[in-house]
Amino acid sequence: MTQCNNGIAAGVIASILVAAGLGASVYITTTGTDSNGTTTTSTPSTATGNAYQTPCGVCGPRIDVALSVVNTLVEPHFNLSVELYGMRQQELIVYLAEAATKRKEFRFAGYFGQFGFFIDTINGLKADFKLNKTWWRITDQDMVALQLGVSSYVPEHQETLIFTFVQGDGH
Repeated sequence: MTQCNNGIAAGVIASILVAAGLGASVYITTTGTDSNGTTTTSTPSTATGNAYQTPCGVCGPRIDVALSVVNTLVEPHFNLSVELYGMRQQELIVYLAEAATKRKEFRFAGYFGQFGFFIDTINGLKADFKLNKTWWRITDQDMVALQLGVSSYVPEHQETLIFTFVQGDGH
């Protein structure tokens, strides 16, 4: 695992612990080689209120993101949004978890698969691609499907992301 990925994992774990009210202090030691071929070791830490800063910039500046969940496929239909302000830039799953604390309709469930966390349920509506070819498509404000999932995609400042319950072979 790279130093960047370690930082991402540490940030997500710390965020979960903090959200659960447990506080967090995570220490990770990474070893690498600098541009001169010298072996370097670092032990960055993360603590409540002090986001881990990785070399790739994840968990970086504070940004604003809007999330929407849309279901026009089955009853009961819904189209809900939430705006999140001043959160550290990190993976989309962290923003979705924060949205769930603000509006119960954003509560979600899923599982970790080969390509990361896969969301199969939002607002109690479970997708089942094998049964009826339903799934939760994630798009940006221009309705362009994301190429990464919630555990890999890092939103940009003032981006709007939409989770839409869909049916079909486009998965």
